[in-house]
Amino acid sequence: MRHPLSTSLGIALLLAGGAAPALTPRTALKVPAAYSQGDTVPAKDLETTAWWKTFGDSTLDALMTRAAQGSLTVQQAQARILQARASLGGAKADQWPSVNAAASADRSKASQNASSAATAATTLYQAGFDASWEVDLFGGKRKATEAAQARYEASVEDLHDAVLTLQGDVATHYIALRGSQAQLEITRQSAETQRQTVKITEERCRLGLTSALDVAQARAQLASTSSGIPTLEASIKQSIHRLGILLGLEPTALVGELSEARPLPAAQGVLASGLPAELLSRRPDLRASERGLAAAMADVGVAKAELYPKFDLTFGLGLKSLQTSSFASVASRYWSIVPGLSLPIFNRGALKAAVSKKEAVYQESLAAFRASYQSALEDVENALADYSAENGRRADLEESLRQSQEAFSLAQERYRRGLTSFLDVLTTQSTLQSAQSSLSQSDVKRLTDLVSLYKALGGGWDAVQVASQPQVGA
Repeated sequence: MRHPLSTSLGIALLLAGGAAPALTPRTALKVPAAYSQGDTVPAKDLETTAWWKTFGDSTLDALMTRAAQGSLTVQQAQARILQARASLGGAKADQWPSVNAAASADRSKASQNASSAATAATTLYQAGFDASWEVDLFGGKRKATEAAQARYEASVEDLHDAVLTLQGDVATHYIALRGSQAQLEITRQSAETQRQTVKITEERCRLGLTSALDVAQARAQLASTSSGIPTLEASIKQSIHRLGILLGLEPTALVGELSEARPLPAAQGVLASGLPAELLSRRPDLRASERGLAAAMADVGVAKAELYPKFDLTFGLGLKSLQTSSFASVASRYWSIVPGLSLPIFNRGALKAAVSKKEAVYQESLAAFRASYQSALEDVENALADYSAENGRRADLEESLRQSQEAFSLAQERYRRGLTSFLDVLTTQSTLQSAQSSLSQSDVKRLTDLVSLYKALGGGWDAVQVASQPQVGA
């Protein structure tokens, strides 16, 4: 359900007694030639690209598909599309004549004291059609249909935006899950290493080679490390619960499926980020904002049409008779044609105020459209900056980990030979654990930044098939 970026934004608005210049997305926005970072290769089909598949994680791929089919947020957006479609159908129908059929049998008797005519009871049989049509000479109904059409198209884009947000949330929480599992493994390994250190220290203390202070310090460090395990286990459960909700399931529905630790997805680099101008036709929130602007424009036309005369035509055709035997005869036929004209006079000031209000709403929508585009540019620039910075930071963290491993090994050896204090062992051991944790967190942040970038670019929302309609009563 795509549509090219509309060029219907050009209109002449009478603001402050003068005509405003025609506006289009290109003239209303300052579009930079390129982003401050990244490539300048066009990425016109990024919305159809399943970027998460570059991570090489089949579990994530499956979660994306299931989320698109089961998300309750997506189903809400689909229900709003049905509402907008119904409103559009009503606006279209309002342009055509309305026809009503009626039939009646009226039996009555006049009062003898209120009439000099015959007072016998009579029955009047009647059946016929009435049709009425307001001639849309000044385009009010046509503009109302245009507004309903634009709002319907905006609701479709809102669905696309819901899918885009859903994809970003699923990927982010899945990465957080695997990151927490990796952190838990690092913490458990560190605790096991520290547990061995406690045993060695206790044995050395028993032999008189070290003091009870070293034993207390080793036990304290082990307890401190072990205290982080319950928090990480809770984070893992919370990520699984959130993924379940995103898929439209109960919070614990995925516990058995996702509790087993798996490696973090592998980032294969950034797909072409494209050009800033492409955001206008790719990002669903910008497309929805543009359609909202088109609807506001059409509303101005509806309000202006109220300033002019209204012409309507009513036509009646049917049968009327006092006897059922003659009801279908030619003599029982009747017809009527009633043209009508109405012209606002005393309420013209209120109608002009309504036009001014709609014009102000249009200006607000235009400012909102500009703000949405600027915010979209900021999203992309921030995501590019974060991803680039994290790539550079990771190289330093890898070096930090290598040096920390070497320092810990040297401290252990020197302590065994009595050349250094136990405090050096504890310090280098703590530094090693911190380096391992920081590198794992960097991998998580790098992937999360990549997800944020793809979301900011508007990628992937058309790469999955959403459920055909909301599951009413499910």
